[in-house]
Amino acid sequence: MTRMSVQVGDRFTRTAGSPKIYVVTALVDKPGHLPHARLLLEGGMPTDELLVSVDALGDRKHWRPVP
Repeated sequence: MTRMSVQVGDRFTRTAGSPKIYVVTALVDKPGHLPHARLLLEGGMPTDELLVSVDALGDRKHWRPVP
């Protein structure tokens, strides 16, 4: 399986019909753990933050990139 490339500034939305767009604000890569991306709701508050594994962002059943 090829690991998806995710960069700070990339934008994603959930595939479940949500209009919300999340922006990657940081990448978290700790030894012994899967790489994760810190996502912030575009135009949202600092509390509108998610931590999602990079592998999950590559799953088109749940997330899709936004140009």
